[in-house]
Amino acid sequence: MDFIAKKFEFFFRSRKLAILLISLVIFLSIIGTTIPQKSQLKADVYNSWKNTHPEQADIYEKIGFTNLFSSFIFLSIAFLLFINTAFCTQNMLKGAFRKLGYYPQFQNNQYIKRLENHSVLKTEKEHVHIISEINSVLKERGYKISERQNCIFAQKNKLGVLGTSLFHVSILIIILAVVYGTTSRMEGDMRLIEGQTLSEEHKNYMFINEGPFFNEAHFGFNITLQNFYANYNDETNTPRGASGILSIEKNGQIEKTDIVYSNHLMDYDGYTFLGNVYGMAPLLILRDQDGKVISGSYITAQDQDESGRYVAYFDIGDTGLEGGLMVYMTTNLTSGKIMESDAVQQPILFLKIFDKGSEIYNGTMKLNDTVQINNKNLGFYDIKYWSNFYIVKDRSTIFVYTGIGLIIFSLAISFFLVPKKIWIEVVKSETDNKTEIYIGGRADKFKSLYEEEIGDIVNRIKERLSNGTN
Repeated sequence: MDFIAKKFEFFFRSRKLAILLISLVIFLSIIGTTIPQKSQLKADVYNSWKNTHPEQADIYEKIGFTNLFSSFIFLSIAFLLFINTAFCTQNMLKGAFRKLGYYPQFQNNQYIKRLENHSVLKTEKEHVHIISEINSVLKERGYKISERQNCIFAQKNKLGVLGTSLFHVSILIIILAVVYGTTSRMEGDMRLIEGQTLSEEHKNYMFINEGPFFNEAHFGFNITLQNFYANYNDETNTPRGASGILSIEKNGQIEKTDIVYSNHLMDYDGYTFLGNVYGMAPLLILRDQDGKVISGSYITAQDQDESGRYVAYFDIGDTGLEGGLMVYMTTNLTSGKIMESDAVQQPILFLKIFDKGSEIYNGTMKLNDTVQINNKNLGFYDIKYWSNFYIVKDRSTIFVYTGIGLIIFSLAISFFLVPKKIWIEVVKSETDNKTEIYIGGRADKFKSLYEEEIGDIVNRIKERLSNGTN
């Protein structure tokens, strides 16, 4: 069993395996950016690609390449990479904590002379005085000192040994966050008209993608678009473009109200709200000859060419007729001098009605105008803005930020807390009555820079022992 366990551990901590798995993740990620991902596209966009590439779509769907980042293949590779990184991190942490323990590593002059950075000093000073001066210099440089008879061991920046291990721990956290986010994330588009309230439920999303482990975990709170502004200026009069004021209601209480615009998101209980496309929605009501309402709704029209004109195509109730409209806001001309912001705007609606493809009406309507269609009346009674809000529920972001923060911290440790050690032995010379001081040092990184530090330490010791020092 021990033999099997060792083989298992040896396999999973292999660097070759790590390189292979990372290469596979990169390769699959490239595939995921070239093949349309069902989870990242709206249904109509994905279906349009599927209809134009039916054979490719069928193959890709069967092997899971259209949901690649939540597929068994990708998750399995990510899991193996996590196991591989975990084994490597375990060994690194063991070694790092072993080094972190303060165990003096005294060495004699034979070891010191083999170090790349070493020097030999001679002095006529007494042994006690020599040790005192050396300790004083090392403490000035921030070294922690241990003594044993005629040997000194000094080190500093011990925490630097954790840098590489913490970096690997951060990679583990990010891998877990990505897998957790992919499998438990929810994202979708919800369309709201000014004043409209919708519950946060699956059925109220225009487009929605739910990870396999999301399990319909909707919170069911109410979302209201209180107001929408096509051109919003904030309290500092800075233009912010299209903006919508959202409010969240739960159990009859308003939990949060905030304005959403470009680069200004709204967060609530793990959900993030981001403004998407918007448009205008004229209210059309179909009545019979007696004035009874047959059907009516706000028709969401969209500006497709950024001309300020909003276009929509729709069915007219259950009449079998189809309609097309274009609506925009206009201002009446006046002889008075007024500011643009003070101009009163009124909607103008251009309406076309088709019966089995044949045009039976083409005209212009103002607010509260009606038009007769066969034996029914179609009226234009109101207009409001609408907006799509991109809503994301992803609790893995905190883990991603934690992993990124830990990466920055580990890199800071690695670069600014470089472990350094100095060994010193003080012995009587065999050729004269002087005392020989063997000094050697080593740094884990930036060895060329460490030459300056060890040289400065040696020179400072020379100054302290200047009387009788060669």
